[in-house]
Order: sequence, then structure tokens, then C-alpha cells
Amino acid sequence: MKLQTFLLALCPTATLALASLNGTLFQSTFVSELQDQAFNLDRLQYLAITSDPVLSVSSALNASQGPITYISALSAKTTGDQLRKAINGSLTKDDVFTDSFLGDVLVSASGPSDLNASVVDYLRGLGSNIIYAGAAGPTTCGNSTLVPCPLFAIADGKRLWLSRVERLYADTYRTFVTGTYESNGKYRVLTQSEARTGYPLIPVPSRLYSTDDNRALAGLRIGVKDIYDLKGIQTTAGSLAYTSVNNAAAKTGPALQRIIDLGGVVVGKQKTAQFASPASAWQWNDAFYPRSPRGDTFLSCSASSSGAGCSIAAYGWLDFAVGTDTGLSVRQPAAFSGTYGNRPSQGMILMDNIVTNAFNADTAGLFARDPAKWAAFAKSWYAPSLHQNTSVNGLPALSVPNDRTFPKRILYPVDHLPLQNPAAETILQKFLSDASAALNATVEKFNLTRTIENLVDRTLLNVLADLSVLWTHDLIKETANPLIAKYTPGFPPIDQPFRQVFRTVTVDDSTYKRAMANRTREAALWHDKVLFSTNDSCSEAIIVYDVGTGGLPSFREEDLNDSPGAAVPVDPRGPRAGSTTASYFGDADYTVPIGQVPYFSNVTFQNEMMPVTVNLVAKRGCDFVLFNLINELADRGVLKTVLTGKQAFAS
Repeated sequence: MKLQTFLLALCPTATLALASLNGTLFQSTFVSELQDQAFNLDRLQYLAITSDPVLSVSSALNASQGPITYISALSAKTTGDQLRKAINGSLTKDDVFTDSFLGDVLVSASGPSDLNASVVDYLRGLGSNIIYAGAAGPTTCGNSTLVPCPLFAIADGKRLWLSRVERLYADTYRTFVTGTYESNGKYRVLTQSEARTGYPLIPVPSRLYSTDDNRALAGLRIGVKDIYDLKGIQTTAGSLAYTSVNNAAAKTGPALQRIIDLGGVVVGKQKTAQFASPASAWQWNDAFYPRSPRGDTFLSCSASSSGAGCSIAAYGWLDFAVGTDTGLSVRQPAAFSGTYGNRPSQGMILMDNIVTNAFNADTAGLFARDPAKWAAFAKSWYAPSLHQNTSVNGLPALSVPNDRTFPKRILYPVDHLPLQNPAAETILQKFLSDASAALNATVEKFNLTRTIENLVDRTLLNVLADLSVLWTHDLIKETANPLIAKYTPGFPPIDQPFRQVFRTVTVDDSTYKRAMANRTREAALWHDKVLFSTNDSCSEAIIVYDVGTGGLPSFREEDLNDSPGAAVPVDPRGPRAGSTTASYFGDADYTVPIGQVPYFSNVTFQNEMMPVTVNLVAKRGCDFVLFNLINELADRGVLKTVLTGKQAFAS
């Protein structure tokens, strides 16, 4: 009998309460047409992926179901003390596996005589019901260690079917569109929500499942901005109108597929401003704007990759989040949330099967809490085989060294700094002092605007006008026009920033080609005269600036930004936006958290803490060298892992 047919016969209704294998009553609910099941265990919520069993063994047990632990690699030489240490270590390491899975323990032995008596005594001392599987073979957790494998069991009287389980976390900060999980090689949507609050539930796999997986990103839990196509899952682009006229994705984007191939697990699609725009929080209509965990929880998460940035600041159970950056959409959410985030060099990775903003300026970036893990992930992700064709962005082919040829100068732009908050500027000066000492580099003041204008022999406003053309041409042609062509008055409305723009703005091809030619020529000048390579340095200098609000709070509620001491973000198309340097010239630009400052909240009416960050800009192609520099600063204690919750750093 097929498992799915068996499950339907077992329970034709949606919800059931059955005895588990050891007699403990628990509630189980089918969550999809695949008959996967949600269940509660010790007040924790789980998903059993019963549509895709990982193991079955002969069993004479009556039809029943429940949580179970499978332990492979047991032999007569294994002692109870060894098994105790393995189980205790797994309980410490994993947030999915708990003591409650030990009510029933399936072992790779034919009977008690195959085991050391101390193992049997230990398990019975735990109150475990021991089930003997014989040489059952490998499972999700592998077969080379004593690692306990948390599973969900169903018995039909002939066989015991075992399936993976995932813990369901409530997305209390509303950073996700939906949770996702994998079954039978395909990603599925989890539509369940927390019963009392309606928070989306996000399924995360046991970390024990990747024990024997040697891939670089094995078992890492990844949230993905909802403009990336994930095969079989609806891409919403933050727009109900867009969702109405588009089907579920037919293919996974190559940037995202690379992560999956390396072992990363996509646990959900994350909220974005419509069409990855810089829309303010109060301009969102189709989705509840994400909440920041920092400070009074009313701080802004910034715009486009807002869900990704604030999720990494909020949830320890989430390892990384993937966003996109055209104008500042990774860098600024990272700054606002006090996390690490990067805009890679233009062309580092293919941006196919992603809702288009600008082919020539779209990039894929990563949010993280730990600088060393951030660097390791990125180096695995950005494969040379996925570099963009140079015709897409008008820039030379990339060469990406992985050496430690660090910059000799740190450039401080006096037209963008100091930070508005003097307390934040003090933190920045301390960082610059520590970083220059660690790198044996000098800090030099310069005027970024004047440098650009002297170099290209035209005004910065003219350069920004070209950048606006680059950002608009593909958005209108590839995203707006197909949407408007299918749009009818009965469809959900588009958010305010796009209602007129999508219908009235056009960029002719000749204007676009002229802007691209200017960008190609001026980027070559920039990389010859300002950020250039030498025999001693991949990027002879790096530029520092602030993509945030200068150490002043910016809020998701519009009226709060009228409070004394509040600040709204800098216009990414304006002359005060240092972020446009990397967006136009194609350089690597990373946001790093360096401290925190207090602000008075008109929500809690007390002082709260908000992050302080700085951006580091290196020559195009020096991404891995910049990550090596960040690792050096982390090793010396200049950069630190940030916390989740109200404060990025301990007081």
C-alpha cells in the first residue's frame, strides 16, 4: 500500500488524536493535499513530512503514529555512556530534537543481544520504548555516527514508516510572506499560521540532518526575498496585482539554485517592498510592513529587502537571509537592523529568474550576524561559473582574487561624514582608529562629490540622472509593461509609488544606451584613478560612508519621524547618497555593524538602543579580499558577532 493511500485510509478527516507508539496522546493535523502533518509536542509545534518518508522497516505494531528517535551505528561495543554523551550533545546543538522524541527509540540492532547491556539500561532509564530495526540502513542523519535522528513514525501493522520533522516557528515580527519546505525533491508552501495570533509558521529542519553532509552550506536555514523564483512557489514581488497575473515559478533562479546545491535549505520567502523598490513603510498596502526587533520595535527595517534584514536581527533559528541590492536594498536594511550585509561587485552572480529592477545594477547579497560565517557563505556562493556576461552591465569581466592584499588608505568623505549623531561619530572614529592600526593603513579625508566630478568632467547630478535611467529602463520594460498589459480594474491596486510611474514613465533605448556608455567609460576612469589595484593591494584604498541615518532613529510610522532627533533615510538617487558610488561604478560595498547608541523613544517613553554601522567600499572584483579584511578585523576584535533582539550588542 502506498504511504499516501495509507494515510488517507488512516484518517479521512483533517484532524486526529491518536496514540503514539509509546501511548502518549497528541494532536495531529494534515496540512496539505500531500497529507503532511502538523503536531504539537511539549508545547512546541512541528511539521512531519509524511509524504516523503526517509526510511521504512518491518514492524508488527498496530497502526499508530508519533515522534520517534532513530539511532544508527550502534554496535555491541557502544556503551551507554557514549550514547548518553551523543544524545546530550545533540540536545544542546539542535532546537528541533527534544527529550520528547526519546519516548520511542528505533535502533539499528536485531535485538537486545546485539547491544551492550549498558545501552539498553540507559535507554530504559530514560523511559524509552526500544524498537529493534535490524540493519535498517542510512537515514536523514546518516549512518556513520551515534547522532540521534528525530523522526515521525507511522505503523500500518506491517511496516514502520519514518519521516523527517521540522520545527514550526512563529514569525512574530512578520518578516516572511510564507514558510516553505521540501518534499519529494520539490519545495512546498506551508500555509499554516499560529492559531492565536495569525503569525505565519516557518518550518526549520533539524540541524542533525546535515551531520554527514559535507557541502559548504549543508543544513543552513535560509530566508529568501520574495522576488527570487523558487520552482513551484508563487513569487509575489510584494504585490497582489503581480501575484494575480503570474503563475507559480517554473524554475528556480540560478543564484538561489546555487545555495540549494550547496546544501542550504530555503525555509521561507520574505517580504519586500513592491517590485524591490525603496518605498517607505507607510506606502505599503498589500502586506503588513515587517517589524524590527531593535529598540522599541518601531524602528524602520528600510525598504526593499526589509523582511530579510529584520529577520536576521530577530531570529536565532534563522542562519542567513538572501536579498537583492540595486540602489541600497541590502546595505540599508543591514544598517537599520544592525546586521552584516553586502552588495557584491556588479556581475558577481546571475540575476536570472528574479523580478527585474535593472539588469545592469541588480545584485544578490547576504545578511548575517557573524562576520566569519558571512564571509564563508559568500565565498561559497559567488562562483565564477555564475558571473554575469559583460554585455549585461557594460563592465569588464571579473577577476576575483582571494588573497590578503589589504588597502593602504581608508578614505573618509567629508561631504558625507561625520555622522549626524555625535555619539555615533565617536564610535566611527574608534572603528577607524582600530581598523587603520590593524591594517597598517592611513585615514585620509577627501571630497567624494568633487572627486567624481573632476574625474568624469560633468556634474554629479548628471551622473545621477544616468543612474536613474539605468535603474528605470528594465523595470518598465521587463516588470511594469507585462503587468500593465494584463492588468484590469478589478485587480488589486498597485502601491502608490508605482500607480502613475508604471503607466506613464518610459525610457527610450537610445537614452539607455547612452547612459550605459557613460557608465562603462566612467567606471574605467574610476578604477584607474580612485579605487585601483596595485601589486600590494587589490584595492589600494577603501571608502567609508554611512548608508543609514547617521546614528539617528528612523521609524516605520510616518508621524514618529517628526519626533525630535529622528531622521528619514537619504534618497538613493540624491547627491547625499554615498551608496550610488558602488551602484554606478559596480564596486563591492559592505555594511558592517560597529556599535550602538541610545535614543529617546516616543513609543516606550524611555531610552532605547539602536545600531551604528559603517559601509566599506572596495574596488570592483575585490570582494573576497574585503571579506578577508573583515575576517582580520573580527580576529582582532574590531568587528563582532551581533545579537538578536532589542540590542545588537550586549550593554
